[in-house]
Amino acid sequence: MHNTKIILIFFLAFVLTTPLASSNPKQNKDIFKQLKRLNKPYVKSIKSSDGDIIDCVKLTDQPAFDHPLLKNHTIQLSPTFDLEWKQSKQIDEEPVTQLWQLSESCSDGTVPIKRIKKSDLLRKLSFANKNLSTNAKKISHVSYEEAVAYVYGGKYFGARGKMDVWNPRVHKDELSKSIISISGSNKANKIIDSIEVGWHVNPRMNGDFETRSFVSWTNNGYKTVCYNMQVNCPGFVQVTKDLTIGVVLKPYSTYGNNKPIAWDLSILQDHVTGNWWLKEGDENIGYWPKSLFNHLQKGASMVTLGGRIKNYNYHSSHTTTQMGSGHFSNEGFGKASLINEIYVVDEHNKLKRPLLVDHMTRRGCYDVEHVEDSSGIALYFGGPGRNKHCR
Repeated sequence: MHNTKIILIFFLAFVLTTPLASSNPKQNKDIFKQLKRLNKPYVKSIKSSDGDIIDCVKLTDQPAFDHPLLKNHTIQLSPTFDLEWKQSKQIDEEPVTQLWQLSESCSDGTVPIKRIKKSDLLRKLSFANKNLSTNAKKISHVSYEEAVAYVYGGKYFGARGKMDVWNPRVHKDELSKSIISISGSNKANKIIDSIEVGWHVNPRMNGDFETRSFVSWTNNGYKTVCYNMQVNCPGFVQVTKDLTIGVVLKPYSTYGNNKPIAWDLSILQDHVTGNWWLKEGDENIGYWPKSLFNHLQKGASMVTLGGRIKNYNYHSSHTTTQMGSGHFSNEGFGKASLINEIYVVDEHNKLKRPLLVDHMTRRGCYDVEHVEDSSGIALYFGGPGRNKHCR
């Protein structure tokens, strides 16, 4: 038994140190080839103060067009419609900034894309080969938990909400996110196609504990989920030169602050092309082509908003990973996580307030409550994870 432990320790030490030390010539060569394939040729690169490198890639050279369905795709530079959202002026709000924007900007005809670095590949390889940060025997089971509100039973051609941006405490192997999603189901009411946007803290993916923007999509019932603008999972077509995805957002919301951070996001289907557009405020960031999906061809069957976390249940105990602000919904404005000014788009391309249904996986860990008044719908959610009511 003693010898077995020594061998195991030696093996883990070898796996942990060899990639990071990069002393393996063959591995270095393979990584270099991957990086050359994954990162597209750029016109200009921008070094962000947070360490990210943003490449300004020609619009026509972006990763999306590696997808076989998009080989002969004609780029749509803007939607064929322009919805005017009803804006609330009752509270003072602070806008969200992408840190790289404070350095430089990309030129016309290019789009900013976060560069994949050597450390990103090494981190992905290490987690693919072995759960290195913890002993797998300590994990009782892995679960995804949520505190969300949803609407279903109709056809929805868009969704919009303004969310605040927190930096929740997250275990190094887990994640926490705030989302707006639209989904399409098959005849058995099983979700097959889905698009999700928002922010997350995801150390495994990003290698840090910062709050970053993200987009994801699936067209096979979550058997595979494509994040951001991954070259090995392309599909999202970016058109703006001013914003990108997968980057650090600032500033973060602070507990008790009555001036909320307001990140205005919407997902909208173009009735002419069928493409699903992502907008930040009035800015058209990009779109998912209609051809990627089978069950989002003509509207969605469900819209979901709120928070989700990943829980590894180490030592059979619930995680302390926080959702949102780390506080429950009943603490309200400035304290609980918030998505407000919520609307959906109906089949007539009109805005309407949805009839939301609240759903919590475990109320004692994370919860959600939506409220509605003359100013609109507000969704409060979040929680601390493990506490006396959540073991």
